[in-house]
Amino acid sequence: MGHSLPGGLFSLPQTVASCPGACHGGPDQVGRAGHLHRWREKCVSDMTSAPPKPRPGNRQRIIEATVSLMNEQGGAVGTSQIAAHLRISPGNLYYHFRNREEILRELFDALSRDLDAVLHTRREETITAERLAACYIGGTRVLWRYRFFFAAAMEFIVRDESLSQKYQALSTRSKGFMRLIIQGAVKAAPGQCRLTARECAHLAETMWVLWVSWPRYSELSLPGQAIAEADIGRGLEQISLLLSPYLDAAFFRKTTRLLHRFVAELGPAAA
Repeated sequence: MGHSLPGGLFSLPQTVASCPGACHGGPDQVGRAGHLHRWREKCVSDMTSAPPKPRPGNRQRIIEATVSLMNEQGGAVGTSQIAAHLRISPGNLYYHFRNREEILRELFDALSRDLDAVLHTRREETITAERLAACYIGGTRVLWRYRFFFAAAMEFIVRDESLSQKYQALSTRSKGFMRLIIQGAVKAAPGQCRLTARECAHLAETMWVLWVSWPRYSELSLPGQAIAEADIGRGLEQISLLLSPYLDAAFFRKTTRLLHRFVAELGPAAA
């Protein structure tokens, strides 16, 4: 049986581990022992060092390139432009996606997962100021990353029934989460005005419409210019004012301080 390395990573071969000079003896033995020590250290280092991150495959590169190009150039970007941008053949792209619609559907699935992660709320969940601010902050990031979709949603969904159904499902789900967030916040820190359950649902729908409309509004406000992430953040900061009458003043101030700090760190807005 061989001798185990520290941590029990593996055992040295018997022939090496049992070498007489490996443990004690004259100069030759000391030299061999030093060599063995260095070899063991290298083995441990090689086995415990973090492996390099694998390069993304072409499928993921196609997704990322589509997001980048459509954010820069708009929703009319086609598969030939995506392939040229990546310096791959159209055939390589079509090996992964049969057409542009398939790329958009996969992109929308990623968008949905990202937004669900931001908004997901349990029934009767207590909403703190930090949690409420995190919704606006996370929403800003999702709207910014997929701003091309929100700016041209109608053009995309009218051409693809499957995508239209996915969008309607996301819209219904997001409005439901927003309603739970509002209900949880006003229950935890009620303000001067009270909201009925029906009014909470209406307010959630209003907020959802404003959220998804803001990227397009920002682009229309700056024709020919590129918008900045701060434009989206500033928009959601303004939208947060809708809840002001229904929340305790100190609770609302804490929420807006957290949100304002995030928006300030984004840098200047284009507007």
